[in-house]
Amino acid sequence: MDENMQMKAGKTYMMWVAIAVVVTSVVAFTGGYIVGTSVSSTDEGVLLVDDYGRTIRLDSIPERIVSVAPTPTEILFAVGAGDLVVGVDDYSDYPAEAANLTKVGSYTLSTEVIIGLQPDLVVSSDLVPLAQLELLEDRGIPFVILATRTLDDVMKDIRLVGILTGHVEEANELADDLEGRTGAVEAKTLADGVVKPRVYIEYYPYWTYGPGSFGNDLIALAGGINIAENTSSEYPMITSEFVIAQDPEIIVYTLGYMTTTTAEEIASRPGWDGISAVSSESIYSMDDNLVSRYGPRIVDGLEQLAALLHPELFE
Repeated sequence: MDENMQMKAGKTYMMWVAIAVVVTSVVAFTGGYIVGTSVSSTDEGVLLVDDYGRTIRLDSIPERIVSVAPTPTEILFAVGAGDLVVGVDDYSDYPAEAANLTKVGSYTLSTEVIIGLQPDLVVSSDLVPLAQLELLEDRGIPFVILATRTLDDVMKDIRLVGILTGHVEEANELADDLEGRTGAVEAKTLADGVVKPRVYIEYYPYWTYGPGSFGNDLIALAGGINIAENTSSEYPMITSEFVIAQDPEIIVYTLGYMTTTTAEEIASRPGWDGISAVSSESIYSMDDNLVSRYGPRIVDGLEQLAALLHPELFE
């Protein structure tokens, strides 16, 4: 399920109010302050200014990083900075190298374990309670929060992590490639005349993606109409009657940490035999991590979802 959900178990998903500290400007400096968005050597540092007016100054490129959420972990490794990562949260299991690193907790971080790893930077998502991170800051460990909400944010965060770690070229190449792949999908799914099917994505029984969520955006980019796009929250729990009334033409269920749903179980739900997706056997599974972790693999998820919704366009 969603990193929003893996680190939460249900937003338990919604029990935390996410405090977004979005990094909005980055400048590299050597001695003084030189405006720019690149780092050319580990002798340089980085100055970050976030939406709360917090200024984070690193005197040099970090050599020991702790990541406390799966998304930044995946980004760090994807840009080639995995060798700098010395600890990760309990849910960071990709790539395989990350799964073998020292675990530092999740929502409740193990402050002493993190301090013992002697990091010079902690990288987090905005799902980790700010108070937890401020405890580290009080001990002299700076932190940066990646508040990823859209595909554009993914690209921004990839480039940002490249700057933070001195892997600018690798990060730019990765972001450019992902942007190209995203554009290739959109060119097909958003073209004139493409019929958009009604779609229901279930990441946990009767939990789905609502307006403002990443999942909602993915459905739209993949060329579908989210049956929950007009509900009242980003991650609503809906009823069986709601799904029946909306009559999705395609149902996608995700498989992850806490989900054991099967197509057979969905098809056998009372009253669902009349749903278009059930009668046409258009019930599919996807790896939850490909639609819920807002890092480089989200584009894999977009491509897979688009192919499920429009197989005729991706033969």
